[in-house]
Amino acid sequence: MLMKARLGSLFQTNAHSWPRRLYFGWLRRWRGVFAKRQSVHFVSVHGTRYKRVVFGDSAQAAEVESALDAFAGSGRFPPLVHRHENELLLGFVEGRAFDPGDTADRARLAEFLAALWQHSAVEQPCTALPFDARLAVDLDFLVQARVLDRARAEALADRAAAVAPATLVTGFDYVDPVAKNFVIAGEAPGGEQSPRLVAIDVESLRADQPLGTGLAQASLRWLSPGDVDVMASQVAESGGPDIDPQLDYVRLITTVAWTKRKFLQGKTHFIRAEHFDALLG
Repeated sequence: MLMKARLGSLFQTNAHSWPRRLYFGWLRRWRGVFAKRQSVHFVSVHGTRYKRVVFGDSAQAAEVESALDAFAGSGRFPPLVHRHENELLLGFVEGRAFDPGDTADRARLAEFLAALWQHSAVEQPCTALPFDARLAVDLDFLVQARVLDRARAEALADRAAAVAPATLVTGFDYVDPVAKNFVIAGEAPGGEQSPRLVAIDVESLRADQPLGTGLAQASLRWLSPGDVDVMASQVAESGGPDIDPQLDYVRLITTVAWTKRKFLQGKTHFIRAEHFDALLG
């Protein structure tokens, strides 16, 4: 029997609070050049919860759909129910918050990254890829924007040249591994045998990334720089490729690109000199 359900926009709940939406509106009008053109709503269908993600264009939605299809059935991401133009409807994953300080949760993150890095990894000559050219543009811009002085920018360029690997392994990576983008699903009071980490911010799953990009970005938020090598080793022990030869280079190009992006978004409070000190030290 066909059951009617109220699915219209009047019955959907915005995932972000009013203060958070006002903050992003303020950033867009007063501080940033670029803003994230995305909204997230929760939809209920006969008591079952779903998440509706609206992207800025259909190309981005299609890219995310393709990336999710590569890991369909893995349990690493919410199930993709449907894509319509620039929108995705995803299953809602229940679970507790990821704890960056918990040893078991870090091990689950290592297993998660190993599964991603194993999939379609490609090794190519570093000189055949655009990352050196992008780094040069990013450093010039940060000097012009007075985020970096010329001497520090030149030191970062010299450091990049010194640590650049002959080849670079690229593939799937999770590029924004902040704690709020993960949940630990499957835990129960009775003691579920295999609780797993699920990434709920699906647009952070990206193909054709230098492996280690996610760990590099984690070191800018919650992972101490000294633990990046440790986490990369844990990923390798969990079955992922060994990225030690490229890790310093990936950390540098990622940190510079991330700093440029935060400046353009108006989120200058994230930019810190110690991020660059960690690379040069």
